[in-house]
Amino acid sequence: MTIEKFQQALSQIVTQFQRADYDTRHLLLDLSEKIQELSEQFPETAPAHLKSEWKSICIDVDAVQPAFKSHRKTSTLFDRQGMGRPGVQTAKALIIRIVSLSKLIDRLTA
Repeated sequence: MTIEKFQQALSQIVTQFQRADYDTRHLLLDLSEKIQELSEQFPETAPAHLKSEWKSICIDVDAVQPAFKSHRKTSTLFDRQGMGRPGVQTAKALIIRIVSLSKLIDRLTA
């Protein structure tokens, strides 16, 4: 995949993040399939530090997937002890990392 096509796909995900108006935990889980589809398609021509950041993001997205797809509450994002706060913070941090990476790649393609 070219860097331009990757950026376009990533930017579609970022746009969905920005337009959504519901819980970030659900938002991240809703878009995680699209993120996972892009996980192995990072362009070879992109800088190595961006590739390692993308791999790290994908690993973190995989780590928060529910144990059972039909039961979202089995995700580590939905903890009972912290009343959901740690999960919300984790989801927000991942979304911020994805948005930041998208902006960096956008600068490369500009």
